[in-house]
Amino acid sequence: MKITSIEAVKIDYPPVDNPTRPRLREVSDLKPDPTPMGKYPAFRQSRETWQPPGSRDVGCVVTAEDGTWGFGMTDLGRTTAAIIEDWFAPKLVGESVLATEKIYDLMVRIASPVSAQGAVAYATSAVDLALWDLKGKLFEKPVYELLGGPTHEPENMPLYATGNNVGWAKELGFNNFKRACRFGAQEGTDGLNRNVEDIAKTRELIGPDSDLMLDCWLSMDSEYAVRLAEQLRPYNVRWLEDCVIADTIDEWERIRERIPWQGLATGEHWSTIYPFFHAARLGLVDLLQPDLLWVGGMTPLTKICGIAEAAGITVIPHGSGGTPYGQHASYGLTAIPMIECSGPVMTPEGVPLEEKDRLPGQQVPKDGVLTPSPEPGFGIELKREWLPPFFG
Repeated sequence: MKITSIEAVKIDYPPVDNPTRPRLREVSDLKPDPTPMGKYPAFRQSRETWQPPGSRDVGCVVTAEDGTWGFGMTDLGRTTAAIIEDWFAPKLVGESVLATEKIYDLMVRIASPVSAQGAVAYATSAVDLALWDLKGKLFEKPVYELLGGPTHEPENMPLYATGNNVGWAKELGFNNFKRACRFGAQEGTDGLNRNVEDIAKTRELIGPDSDLMLDCWLSMDSEYAVRLAEQLRPYNVRWLEDCVIADTIDEWERIRERIPWQGLATGEHWSTIYPFFHAARLGLVDLLQPDLLWVGGMTPLTKICGIAEAAGITVIPHGSGGTPYGQHASYGLTAIPMIECSGPVMTPEGVPLEEKDRLPGQQVPKDGVLTPSPEPGFGIELKREWLPPFFG
């Protein structure tokens, strides 16, 4: 069966009802917010001061000859929508809907003159995920079955909560936690000491038997990361994440050499398989974190998992608990031992997780367990009229 259309769409579904009022007024605990722009004071206080607008604002609908359609999504608004419509659709219509390997390779090669990474990979993700959703619908199987069947029992798949309200995360049933680092390299020794104080208090709160991680979000250099790791050593931090900006892959080699005992993680801002292969080949990090909406979709993720398993390292996709795509990948691929529940999952204090706005059909954790939808494809329950043309 062939593809008859590939369309970039807006996403406009009815919001989830959330009648519960938060116990506390929701105030961000991430200010200042360390980012790669932290060296410039005008952009130091918040990511919103410099990041492009739009989050999960671009959908892709791929339709087959019989009218069945699949849905994928990504970020970056008009940029990725134009790539889907202008670059990919004209060359991919007419291909077999089942040829996900070929179509992914075609998209990488179509983009090769300007690079298949970055915003192009975002667009690739939307098309690839829509194709996997479509395949599941055609075979009447959930995607985790197409990947080979579930590799974990839901109750045995650990989750971790990302965010700095650790007390609320514990109340929701989480046993493992990742804090966001609040001070980057520009805050110097004072900021470093306050980061250490945050981790010390968190370890005291969660006890010795919970995993504790720290997300540095591209805000450091290798020297600062090493100093921080050395001071955090008493608190048994499982990994430091995204210490340096994404393109400085070789900087991880210096960090690894200086703190070989510290777990290291990165990859959410990498795309295609090539940087992951480089990192795995050299043993630069212990954990790879591709984002399914940014890396290029499910097809490259399966390749990255193979690379990781061959290198003896693990994969935990970025934000995997917050999309149907990540949920299915986590249950269908053996390289993935854990699920991250970050902003798209977590709620203000006092608000149940089931009241979090999310795609219709997307599952939420309950009592520390997260099980993907068993419905065909990714189990997303969207109506076609909720997905108008992006450039309509």
